[in-house]
Amino acid sequence: MKRFPVSVFLGISVIMVVFSTLSFAQGLVEANDLFLAGKYAEAKAIVQPIVDSDPGYAAAVYLLGKIYYKMGDLNKARELIDKAITLDLGNQEFRDTRNEMATFASKLTEASRLFNNADYEGAKKVYEEIIQENPNFVKAYIDLGRVCVRLNDLMGAAEAFGKAIEKDPNNEDYKKEFESLTRKYIQEGTQLMQRKSNAAALEKFKQAISLNPNDPLAYYFMAVVYLNERNSAEALAAVNKSIELDPGYQKAFLVKGKVYASMNDVAGAINSFKEAIKLDPEYLDAWKNIGYVYYKTRQYDEAIPAYRKVIKLDPNYASAYANIGAIYIEQKKFSDAVTNLCKAVELNPRDVNSMYRLAQSYNNVGKCDKAKETAQRALRLKANWAPVLIELGIAERCIGNRTQAREAFQLATRDPKWRKVAEYELKTVQ
Repeated sequence: MKRFPVSVFLGISVIMVVFSTLSFAQGLVEANDLFLAGKYAEAKAIVQPIVDSDPGYAAAVYLLGKIYYKMGDLNKARELIDKAITLDLGNQEFRDTRNEMATFASKLTEASRLFNNADYEGAKKVYEEIIQENPNFVKAYIDLGRVCVRLNDLMGAAEAFGKAIEKDPNNEDYKKEFESLTRKYIQEGTQLMQRKSNAAALEKFKQAISLNPNDPLAYYFMAVVYLNERNSAEALAAVNKSIELDPGYQKAFLVKGKVYASMNDVAGAINSFKEAIKLDPEYLDAWKNIGYVYYKTRQYDEAIPAYRKVIKLDPNYASAYANIGAIYIEQKKFSDAVTNLCKAVELNPRDVNSMYRLAQSYNNVGKCDKAKETAQRALRLKANWAPVLIELGIAERCIGNRTQAREAFQLATRDPKWRKVAEYELKTVQ
């Protein structure tokens, strides 16, 4: 077997080292060109393997530090530049770069100090300088956004937060902070709504939209305020925008239905309520509104099934029984009316309208004692109410108490609206 002298192997090793060094140097030149062109991620992809292969290559470590700085990772950048200085103590360029980073860090500290001292204009100016110096330093955008919020510059805040999220799309903390900021204005707006401060609430929702024009909840609550203010056109525009941004939010369709109802657009209202039910078949408020719209428009055959669904979902909803009872009176189904109105009064003992209708129904089915009892109960809640006095008079007459009937009818004649009816009944007991 032929043996080669050791010098041959040493020569090969030297050649390989030289080749490797030349290859690294060539890669470093290419990476530096990319760095100068602002293509930091591509430059990093070349330099990082070089540093991994040769951690003592000062020029590569230095360039990688500058890349990290431009990519916004100040801590990693300083760590690498410090290492490069250690590897090449006499290199003034390395030290100058380290000093530049120290100055940059000082600006960050100064901006933070100004913010904490409530000098928001001063802080904004410094953060803008920081961003101009290093447009990829993401945290500066977040801090600038916070400053803009304090200055009530919500457009500026939205732009700053948007830039941060654009540059670091995987950072969930930035997204959550931006979302929570928007939600803060929405929450403040809803609290103002509860205090009936609609104008102030509307301003909060507009501020939320200034921060995030794609927040469906802000448009939804804006629509609710406009609806409360009877501004149907603005309410419809706002709720349509909310639905456009989130077609799966059933409450928005409920509000849209209410807006159409306020505009006397019955078909639009019913269709919107039904859209809400498509999203949530058990949506109680939507069923309530369907029943009510059908009831008010005298579409009784549609109203009753809707109210039956309401009762299934909420057996203690008194208004469903009350309105079903009223429908049965219109249809002359007085026994059915009694059943439903009794339940309505049981659930809501102060519902004088249902008591009046119940007394009327009792009189029509010949239960005069029950009619009298119900009418007296209603009059204890609403004294001298003419329609109930008339039902009381009819009940007393039925029982045979003509004097008491006459007294009830005479009291009812005092109400101009009911005078003719009361006078007609009074003639029957003269």
